[in-house]
Amino acid sequence: MSAVRSLRPLPIRSVAARPAHRASFLGRQPEIAAFGELLRPDSPHALLVVEGPAGIGKTALLARFADEARAAGRTVLRVDGRDGDEERADAAGPGAPVVLVDDADRIPALETWLCDRLLPRLPIDARVVLAARRSPVTRWSADPGWFQAIRPLPLGPLSRMDSSSLLHRFGVAPHLRREMIAFAGGNPSALALAARTAQVSIKDGDGWVPAQELLDRVVEALAGPFPSAVHRRALQAAAQSVVITEDLLRAVVGDEASAMFEWLRTQSFMHASPFGLVPNGAVRYSVDAQLARRDPDGHRALHDRIRDYLFERARVAAGDAVMPAMVMLGYLHRRFGATAFYDAILGMPTGAPEDSAAGPTTGGVYEDAVDPAELPALLALSDEPEMVAFWFARQPAAFRAYRREAPIALLDTARVGPFHPLEPRAGRGELIGFSALLRLGVEDLAECGHDPVLAAAWAFTHTAAPITAGEELDVLRFVARPAVGTPAAQRPAGERLADPLERRRAAAVQDLAVYRVLGRVVRRDHPAWTFLATGDPAPWTGALRYFDMPGTGLTATSGGRERHLFAHDWRAAPPAEWLAANSRRPVEELPPRADTGLTVLTRAEFDAEVRSALRAWRRPERLAESPLLHTGLVRDADDPVETLRRTLATAVEALGRYGRTAKQHRVLTTTFLSGAPTQEAAARRLGLPFSTYRRHLTVGLATLCDRLWLGEE
Repeated sequence: MSAVRSLRPLPIRSVAARPAHRASFLGRQPEIAAFGELLRPDSPHALLVVEGPAGIGKTALLARFADEARAAGRTVLRVDGRDGDEERADAAGPGAPVVLVDDADRIPALETWLCDRLLPRLPIDARVVLAARRSPVTRWSADPGWFQAIRPLPLGPLSRMDSSSLLHRFGVAPHLRREMIAFAGGNPSALALAARTAQVSIKDGDGWVPAQELLDRVVEALAGPFPSAVHRRALQAAAQSVVITEDLLRAVVGDEASAMFEWLRTQSFMHASPFGLVPNGAVRYSVDAQLARRDPDGHRALHDRIRDYLFERARVAAGDAVMPAMVMLGYLHRRFGATAFYDAILGMPTGAPEDSAAGPTTGGVYEDAVDPAELPALLALSDEPEMVAFWFARQPAAFRAYRREAPIALLDTARVGPFHPLEPRAGRGELIGFSALLRLGVEDLAECGHDPVLAAAWAFTHTAAPITAGEELDVLRFVARPAVGTPAAQRPAGERLADPLERRRAAAVQDLAVYRVLGRVVRRDHPAWTFLATGDPAPWTGALRYFDMPGTGLTATSGGRERHLFAHDWRAAPPAEWLAANSRRPVEELPPRADTGLTVLTRAEFDAEVRSALRAWRRPERLAESPLLHTGLVRDADDPVETLRRTLATAVEALGRYGRTAKQHRVLTTTFLSGAPTQEAAARRLGLPFSTYRRHLTVGLATLCDRLWLGEE
């Protein structure tokens, strides 16, 4: 039984011909537009090839194409390649039919059938659509005439917004959707399978974790069956790696690496990136989670083998070659943070509005060398321009530029530009940030006299553990992120960017700077000390915990602002031992971040405190006890309680700007800001049945917490 055939009981396949299926169809506007262009009499194309992995929605899309064709007055003829009924298409009658062929790659000698039997019997204005896991049209690609007549149409994952809408239609409660969306990676069949495991509930605080049975079903349906245990092992290695290469596979499966890489390359659930092969989201998540549940020791052993290989590769990498190695090594430790650009590498929909018709795109940030002529731009981005000029004159090689380019559609087969954040560019994009990792071997009194941060770092080493001859001290001295047009010197510390896309870009800049630091740590000539100097420690929480960098207790004032110093002595434990220890221990067991006056909450704790603060919104004396007053929501405010009240009110008010959240805005305003004594009273005031009111309240709270967590209030 084939992988696709095993999905027939699912709603995504079995109800394709029912009216309810039309109501559940979501998104795919670019694909529908492409089909509309195909139907035009003057279309240069006669054949549309829809290509995508199992469960991505090809059959559902063909059903929508059939509706569109009939609405345009066309006769529709459907062929299922699994059933061997291609003879039906040979009997196409007069007129201008549209032939829709599902599972076309299962038809024996497809191109011969198309070229010798089907197409010669069709009128000139007929149209054909082929749907397949991998494009079955290869021979004609070399024929200039057919090359122009065939239009490829890769079918990618649903956006997060469409995924959430689909789960809503399946009746999944809002607070369960985030985990399901992460699990499915935009695959409609995986979303449907996940939805069937969830009880319809509006109880706050419930979570969702995929059951073992669900993981087994998704792996079997979307990736299996596996020819052998070695094939399964190869995919498990790919699921643990940000990208899989033949040499990395060799570290896992030995001499069979070449054959396994070739097998992976031909699978529809894999796609190519400039640095290797990448499994799609649903397969990656399910295969990795399945192994972790079934064989925890085997999962850890595979993780260790991949980590050790990448560590050795990074240790000997020359120059900028260390950064791709760091991206691969860092992915194994992404739970500590530094993840902003992984979605771009993996083909997940970030960087563009989630309801964009453009589909998944990159965030458009990459690292590059700094052109000396760009020094004025660096000065404008920094809140310490004089210090930047000082160090740029002394150590220009320490500076790295972060550039922005227009987001690139990941699934556009016609694209000519790169999408990987480390891939070389033909031209230079706009400079949006920079970093400087200083390397210092000898204490220079002139440098210390000019830079108080450097003076504090050297002073700390003298007290804690001085460096010896031949050792070095690294200082991540500057990290300037997107400024959204405001000069850095005029921006308050801890300012939050208003544009969510700019926040993603700012996070990507910081992540790439972190991997520059890691690239120095893992090398054979690693520094004795690594220091981080920052005026705003909060965004660095994950990195500080990951690098075991406690606060030194020292601050230095530079550029009119106080800079906190954090440090790690790499001589206390060799980097290889530190990396191995961090691979195994959970985040909660890492050394606590140094006290900066800010409280770090988990996501669950944050959501609970937001709900509690909303209930206390009209009673400031109770709000004064909220832990949110000591988080990034409220920073350096003269009146923290009033600032928190204003932040919550602004976030609620923002929901009223959009039609899809207007009801949530009314419910939250009435329940918390307008002072309804009970939820029942709020429902009566709004004229809503209590069940409807509770549904809007649950959705509204989940949406509000999401926006506050991401700083989108």
